[in-house]
Amino acid sequence: MKHRLLEILACPWCAQPFELRTFDSPQKPGETTSGVLISACGRRFPIVRGIPRVIENAKELFPDFVHAHAADFPDAFKAPSPDRRSKIDPTSRTDEAIERTRKSFGYQWTVFREMVIDFRENFFYYIRPLDESFFKGKLGLDMGCGFGRHIYNAAVFGAEMVGVDLSDAIESTADNTRELSNVHLIQADVYHLPFKQAVFDFAYSIGVLHHLPDPERGYQSLLPIVKPRGSVFIWVYSKKRAVVNAILESARAITTRVPPKVQQGLSYTFAAVDWWAIKAYQGMAAVPGLGGLMRKLPLPRLRLYTHYPFQVVYADWFDRFAAPIRFYYDENDLAGWVSRAKLRHTSISPTGLFGWRAYGERE
Repeated sequence: MKHRLLEILACPWCAQPFELRTFDSPQKPGETTSGVLISACGRRFPIVRGIPRVIENAKELFPDFVHAHAADFPDAFKAPSPDRRSKIDPTSRTDEAIERTRKSFGYQWTVFREMVIDFRENFFYYIRPLDESFFKGKLGLDMGCGFGRHIYNAAVFGAEMVGVDLSDAIESTADNTRELSNVHLIQADVYHLPFKQAVFDFAYSIGVLHHLPDPERGYQSLLPIVKPRGSVFIWVYSKKRAVVNAILESARAITTRVPPKVQQGLSYTFAAVDWWAIKAYQGMAAVPGLGGLMRKLPLPRLRLYTHYPFQVVYADWFDRFAAPIRFYYDENDLAGWVSRAKLRHTSISPTGLFGWRAYGERE
């Protein structure tokens, strides 16, 4: 963790700055690989492998680390008092859904962690009409950074970036952005973001909010940490393919309940069939006289995936089969979101049949 991050961090529960206690000798000046963040309300959050773990159940997720530094986690081995019980309640349907989502995406972005392409054009696909000139010199947040494909490009374009993910995917982001000095990473919960008010020039969440139990609440949580006149932009799934979505949700009633290895096998099978169709489409589109006809056919999905390698097709099928929660939206839904957020200079646009972008600026 770069100590510069302390300038913008605050405890999600008491809103006060953290005290940093370092356990190791830093490999680089101004950085901590192993330590603890101590809040004014008494909570303590471990810094493991250079990443602050600002989540309520961090001590349960990193028991070996906590045991190794038991003196700095004095409450880790005591029963919690009634007023300090963990907010992770396994009997709560919301908390159970969040925990399933954390595990699912942690598995997904560990298996599919490789940056098989630079994803530059993929990033533009989600954020148009913004381009790389938007990012230079700004401080930004990537909420739900996954394995790091978007935060990587935002940082390359010149922004100082903070990436947040609840799952083990944060480790994949760390690997994929290791050479970028302008990237900070935190394991945290979108509903309890560990930042001071109005510190970011922009915040975005691409392909994440629709996997939350309460997506609009997740969207609203981004607003207070963005500066006045700062930007918030998102991408979510579309309702346009109603029949396809209904068929997929029927399948997901089964696939979300099987083990990850089974989900992976199903995903590979469907991706292989897809890949054959994609290659067949590419071959026919290259034939003189036939190419024009092929490009006129209503096959937007095949056209889209011609730009990506097999790994992307495979990972997307895993996402379809494994993600515990998926919501779908239309233009009116997002118009309601940005209206209730009281944003200005708003823009809502489709990405074909697959999703919607929404952009706005704080007053």
